[in-house]
Amino acid sequence: MENTIFTVRPNPRTGESLWGFLLRLASENGIPLLSIINRIKQWDRKYVQRADLNLLDIAPGSILNIEQLSNLTGQSIERLFEATLAPLMKTFGVNQEIQRARFLSGMILDTYRFCPECLNEKLYYRLLWKMTPVTACIQHDVSLVNGCPSCKKQINFLNVELLGVCPHCGFLLLRSQARPINDSQRERQHWINEALLVLTESKNYHVKPHEIAMRLLYLQCGRQSYFDRHLKEAAVKSGLPTLLQHARESLSQKRILHLSFLLNTLYEHHYSMNEFFAITVPDSFVDSVRQGAIRRTDQLSCLAPWCNRYQRPGTLVKTGTTSKKRKSGKVLLYYLACTECGCEYAIDEDGELQERTYFIEGYQALRTVSIPLTKIKLLASNLGFTEDKTRRCLAYFCTRIESYALNGARMEFDTSLLNQVINNIRKGTMLKVIRQWDCWGELSAISRLSLSPRGYAYAWMIYMKRWNPICYPTLPLLSHLVQHIICLEYNVPYSGELPLGLRHISMNKLYGTTGVSKM
Repeated sequence: MENTIFTVRPNPRTGESLWGFLLRLASENGIPLLSIINRIKQWDRKYVQRADLNLLDIAPGSILNIEQLSNLTGQSIERLFEATLAPLMKTFGVNQEIQRARFLSGMILDTYRFCPECLNEKLYYRLLWKMTPVTACIQHDVSLVNGCPSCKKQINFLNVELLGVCPHCGFLLLRSQARPINDSQRERQHWINEALLVLTESKNYHVKPHEIAMRLLYLQCGRQSYFDRHLKEAAVKSGLPTLLQHARESLSQKRILHLSFLLNTLYEHHYSMNEFFAITVPDSFVDSVRQGAIRRTDQLSCLAPWCNRYQRPGTLVKTGTTSKKRKSGKVLLYYLACTECGCEYAIDEDGELQERTYFIEGYQALRTVSIPLTKIKLLASNLGFTEDKTRRCLAYFCTRIESYALNGARMEFDTSLLNQVINNIRKGTMLKVIRQWDCWGELSAISRLSLSPRGYAYAWMIYMKRWNPICYPTLPLLSHLVQHIICLEYNVPYSGELPLGLRHISMNKLYGTTGVSKM
C-alpha cells in the first residue's frame, strides 16, 4: 500500500510505545487513530475497536498488517516491533496467546500514567509507563502521575486522543505536579527500569521457558554445582514445586513463569538482567535437577575418625527434621545421621556440616588425657564435661572401639550379669521384672531414670560404676544388648543386627532420658 494518507511522517522516539507513536502520527495528520488502524487491520471482517488498542504494544501483529504499517510510516518492521513488548516475549520464547496472557498477566496497565516533566521535555508516551512494576520516572526521580489532578479522574488509554490533555476535563496534563520518591523507591525503580529496558531492547538473548526456571534455581542455591532441595526449601518455602516442574519440563501443558516472578527473584538476589542472561548453569546442576540423582547428602561424609565411613561421601542419611531454631538463635537447616556410627549432624546457615552430638569432641578430648577411664569425676573435670556427659561418651566408645585406642587404658569386664540381661530379654522377660532384680538395689541413680527400654542400656552403664575398678562392656556384648533393647522398644524382631530403618538411632539418644523419634 502506498502512502497516500500521511502528510507528516514522524519517527518513533527512544523508548516510545507503538500506541503512543500511532496516536502522535494520527494527531499530526488530523486523522482518527482507529481510521488508520482499520485501513491496515489484520482481520478481514472484524472492525478494530478501542478495546483492542492495548494489543498494539503487546501483540501488534494480531491486529495490524505490520508490513503495510511499515510502508505507510516509512519505518522498518524491526523498528516498529522495538516499540512494543515483542522483543521481550521473543527473548523468552513466548509465541502463543495463552503463554502471553500468563507471562504478562497483570503487568500491563489499562490506565494512563505519565511523568509531567518528561512530557514537557518531549511530548511522547514511554512504553515502560504502561508496565505495572514501573511506578516512577528514574530520569527525574518522581512518581508517575496516575490520573488527572484537576478532575481527579483516572484516565483510560481507550479515551486518550491527545497525549498531554485530560479527555474528561481538558486539563493540560503537562502542568501536573509529581511527588518525589524516597531512596528505597529510587533504588528499586532504577533496577526495575534497567531490567525492563534490557528486556525490551534485547535482540540477541534467547532463553527457553525451562531455562528461566533452571537459572533461577541455580541462583537461589547459591551457584552450587548440584541442586540442594533441602537448602532451597529452607530458604524459599513457596513455589519450589512449580519451579522444579518448569525446570524439568514436566508440566502437562507448556507454560512459562510469570515475568513478575523473574523480576522479584533477581532483585532479591541482587542480580541484574544482564547478569541473568550471562549465567551458564553447570551440567552437573542441570542433571541433579532433572534426575534428582545427586543430592546434598551424596556430597557429605561422616566426620568421626573411628567410623568406617569416615570421609566417604554419600554415607549420611537425612532424618525427619528439616530445620530447627535453637535457643541461641542458631538455625540448623536439616538434620543428618551416620547409620554406621550413630553420630548426628546438621547443616548450619553457612552451609557447613556441624555435629549435633558431642562424641567427636569427646573422642579428641579422651585421646589427650592420661587419667584412667575409671576415675569418672576426675576425668569429667579435666575434660570440662559433666559427669553424665563423660559417662555417655565412655559408654558410646565402649560399644564401638577398644578402650585402649582412646588413652592406652585397657579394661576387663565380667560378662555374667550382662549375659543374664540379654538371655532374659531373648526369653521375653518383661523389663519391669528385670528392674526388680536385687542387683539393682544399690544403684541410687536408677531411681532418677525413666526406666523405659531405652533407659536400660544407660542404666547398665551406671550399674558398672559399683564395680571396682569400673569396667565397661566390650563392643560385641553391649552392642547386642543395645540392639535388643531398640528392637524391643520398636516391636521389631531381633535377628543379630538392627534393621536398616533403626540404625540411625544414636547412643546419645538411646542412653539419655529423652525419647527417640519413632519412624
